[in-house]
Amino acid sequence: MGDSISEGVVQEFVKQIGEYAEADEVIARIETDKVTVDILATHAGVITKWHTEEDETVEVGAKLCDIDTDAKAGAAPPKAAAAEPAAPKKEEPVVAKPAPVAAPK
Repeated sequence: MGDSISEGVVQEFVKQIGEYAEADEVIARIETDKVTVDILATHAGVITKWHTEEDETVEVGAKLCDIDTDAKAGAAPPKAAAAEPAAPKKEEPVVAKPAPVAAPK
């Protein structure tokens, strides 16, 4: 995004909690006063948490979601908390970074 853009509004979540996303797949869209930006997954995994809501304003670089990189595509969504805690899973944060923009032809 240009230097003058410091925030945007979450327009939509393309992927929902429990859904698998490939690396570089669009997971959300953020609208600014100048452009709508596709937000890409920085790595493959299952989205476990959104840190914002649709229609909320977020700053460039803000943490948007957590992705469980140990989860496999097609895996069942996580079950409700069990009686005994499971071993912690490796979750990587995803920050708001715009998708690359192709140069005009």
